[in-house]
Amino acid sequence: MRFWQSVFVSIKLPPAEVARAALVVIGVGFASYLLWQVQEVLFLLVLAILLATAIEPLVKQLRRGPFTRGSGVLAVYTLIIVAIGLPAYVAIPNVVSQAAAFMTALPDRLEQLRPYAESLKPQTMATLASGVLDNATSLLQKPQQPAQDQIVQAGTTAAHTLFSFVTVFVLAFYWLVERASIKRVVLRTVPLRHARGVNTVWMEVEDKLGGWVRGQLILMLAIGAAATLGYVLLGLPNPALLGVVAGLCEIIPMVGPFLAFAPAVLVALATVDGTRALMVVAYALVIQQIESNVLVPRIMGSTVGISPLTVMLGILIGGALAGLPGAFLAVPIAGALQVILAHTLRSEDPSQSEEHMDPTDRAEHEGATTASEQVRAA
Repeated sequence: MRFWQSVFVSIKLPPAEVARAALVVIGVGFASYLLWQVQEVLFLLVLAILLATAIEPLVKQLRRGPFTRGSGVLAVYTLIIVAIGLPAYVAIPNVVSQAAAFMTALPDRLEQLRPYAESLKPQTMATLASGVLDNATSLLQKPQQPAQDQIVQAGTTAAHTLFSFVTVFVLAFYWLVERASIKRVVLRTVPLRHARGVNTVWMEVEDKLGGWVRGQLILMLAIGAAATLGYVLLGLPNPALLGVVAGLCEIIPMVGPFLAFAPAVLVALATVDGTRALMVVAYALVIQQIESNVLVPRIMGSTVGISPLTVMLGILIGGALAGLPGAFLAVPIAGALQVILAHTLRSEDPSQSEEHMDPTDRAEHEGATTASEQVRAA
Protein backbone atom coordinates (compact mmCIF):
# COMPACT_ATOMS: atom_id res chain seq x y z
CA MET A 1 0.00 0.00 0.00
CA ARG A 2 1.33 3.40 -1.04
CA PHE A 3 0.90 6.32 1.25
CA TRP A 4 0.93 9.86 -0.17
CA GLN A 5 2.64 12.42 1.88
CA SER A 6 2.21 16.15 1.40
CA VAL A 7 5.40 18.04 0.90
CA PHE A 8 5.48 21.75 1.70
CA VAL A 9 8.10 23.85 -0.05
CA SER A 10 8.98 27.12 1.54
CA ILE A 11 10.66 29.83 -0.50
CA LYS A 12 12.66 32.36 1.39
CA LEU A 13 13.15 35.67 -0.36
CA PRO A 14 15.81 38.02 0.87
CA PRO A 15 14.32 41.24 2.24
CA ALA A 16 16.47 43.27 -0.16
CA GLU A 17 14.90 41.58 -3.22
CA VAL A 18 11.39 42.04 -1.84
CA ALA A 19 12.08 45.71 -1.21
CA ARG A 20 13.59 46.11 -4.69
CA ALA A 21 10.56 44.48 -6.35
CA ALA A 22 8.18 46.65 -4.33
CA LEU A 23 10.09 49.78 -5.37
CA VAL A 24 9.92 48.74 -9.02
CA VAL A 25 6.16 48.21 -8.82
CA ILE A 26 5.68 51.55 -7.07
CA GLY A 27 7.91 53.28 -9.61
CA VAL A 28 6.01 51.82 -12.58
CA GLY A 29 2.70 52.82 -11.05
CA PHE A 30 3.92 56.35 -10.30
CA ALA A 31 5.32 56.73 -13.83
CA SER A 32 2.03 55.53 -15.32
CA TYR A 33 0.15 58.04 -13.19
CA LEU A 34 2.43 60.88 -14.33
CA LEU A 35 2.04 59.89 -17.98
CA TRP A 36 -1.73 59.86 -17.58
CA GLN A 37 -1.67 63.34 -16.03
CA VAL A 38 0.41 64.77 -18.88
CA GLN A 39 -1.42 62.98 -21.70
CA GLU A 40 -2.17 66.28 -23.42
CA VAL A 41 1.55 67.06 -23.51
CA LEU A 42 2.25 63.60 -24.92
CA PHE A 43 -0.42 64.18 -27.56
CA LEU A 44 1.26 67.42 -28.63
CA LEU A 45 4.65 65.68 -28.65
CA VAL A 46 3.38 62.90 -30.92
CA LEU A 47 1.84 65.49 -33.25
CA ALA A 48 5.17 67.31 -33.32
CA ILE A 49 7.04 64.11 -34.19
CA LEU A 50 4.54 63.40 -36.98
CA LEU A 51 5.05 66.93 -38.33
CA ALA A 52 8.82 66.56 -38.08
CA THR A 53 8.87 63.25 -39.94
CA ALA A 54 6.61 64.72 -42.63
CA ILE A 55 8.90 67.66 -43.44
CA GLU A 56 12.21 65.87 -42.82
CA PRO A 57 12.82 65.01 -46.54
CA LEU A 58 12.34 68.65 -47.56
CA VAL A 59 14.67 69.82 -44.81
CA LYS A 60 17.31 67.36 -46.06
CA GLN A 61 16.95 68.77 -49.57
CA LEU A 62 17.43 72.32 -48.30
CA ARG A 63 20.55 71.28 -46.36
CA ARG A 64 22.24 70.48 -49.67
CA GLY A 65 22.13 74.21 -50.41
CA PRO A 66 23.04 77.18 -48.23
CA PHE A 67 20.70 76.19 -45.38
CA THR A 68 21.60 74.69 -42.03
CA ARG A 69 19.18 72.27 -40.37
CA GLY A 70 17.68 75.04 -38.22
CA SER A 71 17.32 77.57 -41.04
CA GLY A 72 15.98 74.84 -43.32
CA VAL A 73 13.25 74.04 -40.80
CA LEU A 74 12.35 77.73 -40.54
CA ALA A 75 12.21 77.98 -44.34
CA VAL A 76 9.84 74.99 -44.48
CA TYR A 77 7.71 76.56 -41.73
CA THR A 78 7.49 79.73 -43.83
CA LEU A 79 6.31 77.73 -46.83
CA ILE A 80 3.71 75.95 -44.68
CA ILE A 81 2.41 79.23 -43.25
CA VAL A 82 2.14 80.77 -46.72
CA ALA A 83 0.54 77.64 -48.20
CA ILE A 84 -2.04 77.46 -45.40
CA GLY A 85 -2.43 81.15 -44.57
CA LEU A 86 -3.29 82.53 -48.00
CA PRO A 87 -6.06 80.00 -48.82
CA ALA A 88 -7.33 80.27 -45.24
CA TYR A 89 -7.46 84.07 -45.48
CA VAL A 90 -9.60 83.76 -48.59
CA ALA A 91 -11.76 80.80 -47.56
CA ILE A 92 -12.28 81.16 -43.80
CA PRO A 93 -14.69 84.13 -43.93
CA ASN A 94 -16.84 82.27 -46.46
CA VAL A 95 -16.74 79.03 -44.44
CA VAL A 96 -17.57 80.87 -41.19
CA SER A 97 -20.54 82.65 -42.75
CA GLN A 98 -21.79 79.40 -44.27
CA ALA A 99 -21.36 77.62 -40.93
CA ALA A 100 -23.37 80.32 -39.14
CA ALA A 101 -26.12 80.14 -41.74
CA PHE A 102 -26.11 76.35 -41.58
CA MET A 103 -26.46 76.28 -37.79
CA THR A 104 -29.29 78.82 -37.94
CA ALA A 105 -31.22 76.76 -40.48
CA LEU A 106 -30.31 73.38 -38.97
CA PRO A 107 -33.46 72.92 -36.79
CA ASP A 108 -35.73 73.54 -39.81
CA ARG A 109 -33.65 71.16 -41.94
CA LEU A 110 -33.94 68.44 -39.32
CA GLU A 111 -37.70 68.84 -39.31
CA GLN A 112 -37.73 68.57 -43.09
CA LEU A 113 -35.98 65.21 -42.76
CA ARG A 114 -38.70 63.81 -40.51
CA PRO A 115 -41.00 62.63 -43.36
CA TYR A 116 -38.11 60.66 -44.86
CA ALA A 117 -37.31 59.12 -41.47
CA GLU A 118 -40.90 58.13 -40.79
CA SER A 119 -41.26 56.49 -44.21
CA LEU A 120 -38.33 54.11 -43.71
CA LYS A 121 -38.95 50.37 -43.76
CA PRO A 122 -38.99 48.31 -41.60
CA GLN A 123 -40.66 50.18 -38.77
CA THR A 124 -37.64 49.66 -36.51
CA MET A 125 -35.49 51.77 -38.83
CA ALA A 126 -38.15 54.48 -38.91
CA THR A 127 -38.34 54.55 -35.10
CA LEU A 128 -34.56 54.69 -34.80
CA ALA A 129 -34.22 57.51 -37.34
CA SER A 130 -37.02 59.50 -35.69
CA GLY A 131 -35.35 59.07 -32.30
CA VAL A 132 -32.06 60.39 -33.70
CA LEU A 133 -33.85 63.45 -35.09
CA ASP A 134 -35.61 64.04 -31.77
CA ASN A 135 -32.34 63.88 -29.84
CA ALA A 136 -30.62 66.24 -32.28
CA THR A 137 -33.51 68.71 -32.10
CA SER A 138 -33.52 68.64 -28.29
CA LEU A 139 -29.78 69.33 -28.20
CA LEU A 140 -30.20 72.34 -30.48
CA GLN A 141 -33.07 73.69 -28.37
CA LYS A 142 -31.17 73.64 -25.07
CA PRO A 143 -30.87 77.08 -23.45
CA GLN A 144 -27.63 78.72 -24.44
CA GLN A 145 -25.19 80.43 -22.14
CA PRO A 146 -25.24 84.21 -21.79
CA ALA A 147 -23.43 86.10 -24.52
CA GLN A 148 -20.67 87.22 -22.17
CA ASP A 149 -19.97 83.65 -21.03
CA GLN A 150 -19.93 82.48 -24.64
CA ILE A 151 -17.38 85.15 -25.54
CA VAL A 152 -15.13 84.18 -22.61
CA GLN A 153 -15.41 80.49 -23.42
CA ALA A 154 -14.75 81.08 -27.12
CA GLY A 155 -11.73 83.24 -26.32
CA THR A 156 -10.32 80.65 -23.92
CA THR A 157 -10.78 77.87 -26.46
CA ALA A 158 -9.17 79.95 -29.21
CA ALA A 159 -6.20 80.85 -27.01
CA HIS A 160 -5.72 77.23 -25.97
CA THR A 161 -5.92 76.04 -29.59
CA LEU A 162 -3.43 78.69 -30.74
CA PHE A 163 -1.04 77.80 -27.92
CA SER A 164 -1.24 74.09 -28.79
CA PHE A 165 -0.68 74.86 -32.48
CA VAL A 166 2.43 76.94 -31.77
CA THR A 167 3.68 74.34 -29.27
CA VAL A 168 3.51 71.59 -31.89
CA PHE A 169 5.63 73.62 -34.31
CA VAL A 170 8.15 74.55 -31.60
CA LEU A 171 8.50 70.93 -30.46
CA ALA A 172 8.85 69.78 -34.07
CA PHE A 173 11.59 72.37 -34.62
CA TYR A 174 13.62 71.20 -31.63
CA TRP A 175 13.00 67.55 -32.53
CA LEU A 176 14.45 68.09 -36.01
CA VAL A 177 17.39 70.10 -34.72
CA GLU A 178 18.22 67.68 -31.88
CA ARG A 179 17.17 64.49 -33.69
CA ALA A 180 20.71 63.26 -34.35
CA SER A 181 21.73 63.80 -30.72
CA ILE A 182 18.61 62.06 -29.44
CA LYS A 183 19.27 59.08 -31.73
CA ARG A 184 22.87 58.81 -30.54
CA VAL A 185 21.73 58.77 -26.92
CA VAL A 186 19.19 56.06 -27.67
CA LEU A 187 21.69 53.92 -29.58
CA ARG A 188 24.21 54.18 -26.74
CA THR A 189 21.68 52.72 -24.32
CA VAL A 190 21.31 49.46 -26.28
CA PRO A 191 23.90 46.68 -26.62
CA LEU A 192 26.32 47.14 -29.50
CA ARG A 193 25.04 44.05 -31.35
CA HIS A 194 21.54 45.53 -31.44
CA ALA A 195 22.49 49.11 -32.34
CA ARG A 196 22.27 48.61 -36.08
CA GLY A 197 18.85 46.94 -35.83
CA VAL A 198 17.50 49.74 -33.60
CA ASN A 199 18.83 52.32 -36.06
CA THR A 200 17.12 50.50 -38.94
CA VAL A 201 13.81 50.36 -37.06
CA TRP A 202 14.10 54.05 -36.18
CA MET A 203 14.59 55.05 -39.84
CA GLU A 204 11.80 52.81 -41.10
CA VAL A 205 9.35 54.13 -38.52
CA GLU A 206 10.23 57.70 -39.53
CA ASP A 207 9.80 56.88 -43.23
CA LYS A 208 6.42 55.25 -42.70
CA LEU A 209 5.06 57.93 -40.39
CA GLY A 210 6.30 60.78 -42.59
CA GLY A 211 4.84 59.15 -45.69
CA TRP A 212 1.54 58.59 -43.90
CA VAL A 213 1.26 62.25 -42.85
CA ARG A 214 2.18 63.59 -46.30
CA GLY A 215 -0.16 61.18 -48.06
CA GLN A 216 -3.01 61.88 -45.66
CA LEU A 217 -2.73 65.63 -46.17
CA ILE A 218 -2.75 65.22 -49.96
CA LEU A 219 -5.80 62.94 -49.76
CA MET A 220 -7.66 65.39 -47.52
CA LEU A 221 -6.91 68.26 -49.90
CA ALA A 222 -7.95 66.23 -52.96
CA ILE A 223 -11.21 64.96 -51.45
CA GLY A 224 -12.11 68.38 -50.03
CA ALA A 225 -11.50 70.11 -53.36
CA ALA A 226 -13.39 67.46 -55.35
CA ALA A 227 -16.32 67.55 -52.91
CA THR A 228 -16.54 71.35 -52.98
CA LEU A 229 -16.47 71.43 -56.79
CA GLY A 230 -19.14 68.73 -57.01
CA TYR A 231 -21.39 70.47 -54.48
CA VAL A 232 -21.14 73.72 -56.41
CA LEU A 233 -22.07 71.98 -59.67
CA LEU A 234 -24.95 70.15 -57.97
CA GLY A 235 -26.29 73.39 -56.52
CA LEU A 236 -26.09 72.44 -52.84
CA PRO A 237 -26.16 75.19 -50.20
CA ASN A 238 -22.98 75.83 -48.19
CA PRO A 239 -20.66 73.99 -50.61
CA ALA A 240 -17.44 75.30 -49.04
CA LEU A 241 -18.47 74.19 -45.55
CA LEU A 242 -19.54 70.74 -46.78
CA GLY A 243 -16.27 70.43 -48.72
CA VAL A 244 -14.22 71.25 -45.61
CA VAL A 245 -16.18 68.62 -43.66
CA ALA A 246 -15.53 66.04 -46.40
CA GLY A 247 -11.80 66.78 -46.37
CA LEU A 248 -11.56 66.57 -42.58
CA CYS A 249 -13.52 63.29 -42.47
CA GLU A 250 -10.95 61.76 -44.82
CA ILE A 251 -8.49 61.51 -41.93
CA ILE A 252 -10.82 59.11 -40.09
CA PRO A 253 -9.65 55.58 -40.90
CA MET A 254 -11.94 53.20 -42.79
CA VAL A 255 -15.27 54.93 -42.08
CA GLY A 256 -14.08 58.43 -43.04
CA PRO A 257 -14.89 58.14 -46.77
CA PHE A 258 -18.48 57.21 -45.89
CA LEU A 259 -18.87 59.96 -43.29
CA ALA A 260 -17.40 62.56 -45.66
CA PHE A 261 -20.48 62.78 -47.89
CA ALA A 262 -23.20 61.96 -45.34
CA PRO A 263 -23.79 65.64 -44.36
CA ALA A 264 -24.15 66.60 -48.03
CA VAL A 265 -26.77 63.88 -48.57
CA LEU A 266 -28.74 65.07 -45.54
CA VAL A 267 -28.53 68.70 -46.67
CA ALA A 268 -29.73 67.72 -50.15
CA LEU A 269 -32.67 65.82 -48.67
CA ALA A 270 -33.60 68.67 -46.36
CA THR A 271 -33.19 71.65 -48.68
CA VAL A 272 -33.45 70.47 -52.28
CA ASP A 273 -35.11 67.16 -53.15
CA GLY A 274 -34.61 63.42 -53.12
CA THR A 275 -33.35 63.37 -56.71
CA ARG A 276 -30.53 65.76 -55.83
CA ALA A 277 -29.67 63.61 -52.82
CA LEU A 278 -29.38 60.55 -55.11
CA MET A 279 -27.09 62.57 -57.37
CA VAL A 280 -24.91 63.39 -54.35
CA VAL A 281 -24.78 59.68 -53.44
CA ALA A 282 -23.78 58.78 -57.01
CA TYR A 283 -21.09 61.48 -57.01
CA ALA A 284 -19.82 60.24 -53.64
CA LEU A 285 -19.54 56.68 -54.98
CA VAL A 286 -17.54 57.91 -57.99
CA ILE A 287 -15.19 59.91 -55.75
CA GLN A 288 -14.72 56.95 -53.39
CA GLN A 289 -13.91 54.63 -56.29
CA ILE A 290 -11.33 57.10 -57.60
CA GLU A 291 -9.92 57.47 -54.10
CA SER A 292 -9.63 53.75 -53.35
CA ASN A 293 -8.41 52.64 -56.78
CA VAL A 294 -6.32 55.60 -57.95
CA LEU A 295 -5.45 58.09 -55.22
CA VAL A 296 -4.70 55.80 -52.27
CA PRO A 297 -2.45 53.34 -54.21
CA ARG A 298 -0.50 56.18 -55.84
CA ILE A 299 -0.29 58.58 -52.90
CA MET A 300 -0.14 56.31 -49.85
CA GLY A 301 1.53 53.28 -51.42
CA SER A 302 2.96 51.14 -48.62
CA THR A 303 3.61 54.01 -46.18
CA VAL A 304 1.92 52.32 -43.24
CA GLY A 305 0.37 49.09 -44.51
CA ILE A 306 -1.63 48.19 -41.38
CA SER A 307 -4.23 45.44 -41.45
CA PRO A 308 -7.87 46.58 -41.03
CA LEU A 309 -8.17 44.56 -37.81
CA THR A 310 -5.17 46.37 -36.34
CA VAL A 311 -6.66 49.70 -37.38
CA MET A 312 -10.01 48.99 -35.75
CA LEU A 313 -8.43 47.69 -32.54
CA GLY A 314 -6.12 50.69 -32.42
CA ILE A 315 -9.01 53.12 -32.86
CA LEU A 316 -11.08 51.42 -30.17
CA ILE A 317 -8.20 51.24 -27.69
CA GLY A 318 -7.03 54.78 -28.44
CA GLY A 319 -10.56 56.14 -28.12
CA ALA A 320 -11.11 54.31 -24.84
CA LEU A 321 -7.84 55.59 -23.36
CA ALA A 322 -7.71 59.17 -24.64
CA GLY A 323 -10.96 59.92 -26.45
CA LEU A 324 -10.84 61.57 -29.87
CA PRO A 325 -7.09 62.40 -29.73
CA GLY A 326 -6.30 58.77 -28.97
CA ALA A 327 -8.44 57.56 -31.85
CA PHE A 328 -6.77 60.10 -34.15
CA LEU A 329 -3.28 58.85 -33.30
CA ALA A 330 -4.26 55.19 -33.42
CA VAL A 331 -3.17 54.56 -37.02
CA PRO A 332 0.35 56.10 -36.91
CA ILE A 333 1.10 54.61 -33.50
CA ALA A 334 -0.18 51.20 -34.62
CA GLY A 335 1.98 51.51 -37.74
CA ALA A 336 5.08 52.26 -35.66
CA LEU A 337 4.36 49.34 -33.30
CA GLN A 338 3.83 47.04 -36.28
CA VAL A 339 7.24 47.98 -37.70
CA ILE A 340 8.92 47.38 -34.33
CA LEU A 341 7.15 44.06 -33.85
CA ALA A 342 8.00 42.91 -37.38
CA HIS A 343 11.69 43.57 -36.81
CA THR A 344 11.60 41.96 -33.38
CA LEU A 345 10.01 38.78 -34.74
CA ARG A 346 12.08 38.94 -37.96
CA SER A 347 8.85 38.86 -40.00
CA GLU A 348 9.38 42.00 -42.10
CA ASP A 349 9.41 42.13 -45.90
CA PRO A 350 12.23 40.24 -47.70
CA SER A 351 13.91 43.52 -48.63
CA GLN A 352 13.85 44.59 -45.00
CA SER A 353 14.87 41.19 -43.62
CA GLU A 354 18.31 41.63 -45.21
CA GLU A 355 19.01 44.07 -42.40
CA HIS A 356 19.05 41.11 -39.99
CA MET A 357 21.07 38.69 -42.07
CA ASP A 358 24.35 37.28 -40.92
CA PRO A 359 27.28 39.41 -42.16
CA THR A 360 28.57 36.52 -44.26
CA ASP A 361 25.22 36.02 -45.95
CA ARG A 362 24.81 39.72 -46.45
CA ALA A 363 28.19 39.91 -48.12
CA GLU A 364 27.06 37.31 -50.63
CA HIS A 365 24.03 39.46 -51.48
CA GLU A 366 25.62 42.90 -51.41
CA GLY A 367 29.18 42.15 -52.52
CA ALA A 368 32.34 43.00 -50.70
CA THR A 369 30.91 45.89 -48.65
CA THR A 370 32.46 46.18 -45.22
CA ALA A 371 30.40 46.21 -42.01
CA SER A 372 31.52 49.72 -41.12
CA GLU A 373 30.40 51.08 -44.47
CA GLN A 374 27.03 49.44 -43.96
CA VAL A 375 26.65 51.07 -40.55
CA ARG A 376 27.49 54.49 -41.96
CA ALA A 377 25.07 53.95 -44.85
CA ALA A 378 22.29 53.15 -42.35
